[in-house]
Amino acid sequence: MSETKRLFGGAGMKPMMIIPPDTMSDADIGLLRENGICVVVSKDPAALKFVDPLPTMSSRTQMEKASILLSRRLLDKVTWISGGQWTSKQRSDVLSIFIELLVKGTTLDPDGSWEEREEALYRAAKREEIEKLAREDVRKERAAKKVGAVKTGERPK
Repeated sequence: MSETKRLFGGAGMKPMMIIPPDTMSDADIGLLRENGICVVVSKDPAALKFVDPLPTMSSRTQMEKASILLSRRLLDKVTWISGGQWTSKQRSDVLSIFIELLVKGTTLDPDGSWEEREEALYRAAKREEIEKLAREDVRKERAAKKVGAVKTGERPK
């Protein structure tokens, strides 16, 4: 089994990087390709279109998801513009973006994994619903006390 297949679980999908010309040296691009990363050099990265097959989405590994997110981030012109000026990203910048995307949503993420986030959202929504129901009950009880006090001639509290 090749190193690429071993690293990426034998899947046919490889990590992909799409970069503008003169972003990396030919030696760095060659090194990435030797390590199983598909590097595409394009004058207009935003013009590239990809077909993302939805059925395979659930079977992707975290590495594959991060690679897809990296290619999308690199295609986004916001990544390349800083303070209104076109900037050149260095190899370390691209690496830090990839690591950020690779860790995002896993147990290593400071914000928690996707499952932990979903659980927190569920608990928060449940708490809000219970609080809303409790407020409605208190309003009904107060309204009932006022109606009862008016019937008996007592002053409502």
